[in-house]
Amino acid sequence: MIDWDGLVIGPCMQAFGDDTVIWTSAEPGAQPVTITAIFDNGFRALMVEGGDGGMAPDHITASTPILGVQLSQFPAPPMQGDTVTVGGQVYQVNEVQPDGKGGAHLQLIEVCG
Repeated sequence: MIDWDGLVIGPCMQAFGDDTVIWTSAEPGAQPVTITAIFDNGFRALMVEGGDGGMAPDHITASTPILGVQLSQFPAPPMQGDTVTVGGQVYQVNEVQPDGKGGAHLQLIEVCG
């Protein structure tokens, strides 16, 4: 059996992760926890309904920020509604996508104001 958490996910977080990510559970009274995670802005082009079928660029993009995390760093499993702060920007967790090997992608929504 492969120790995905210790042999794969942990070393990836050490090599590529940002160690200044702050996670706060949505549970009342939860204390913020600093974790190491891999952030990706996730910019992508959007296809506009009724556009010209790709003959000209749409010039519209969307952002689907994602945070790659190591689940063993969390005192409780991350869940929808939690918040993370990356580089001073606060995001709310929209969806948790576990990979089945000890990691997960957290789909984020930027919190304004």
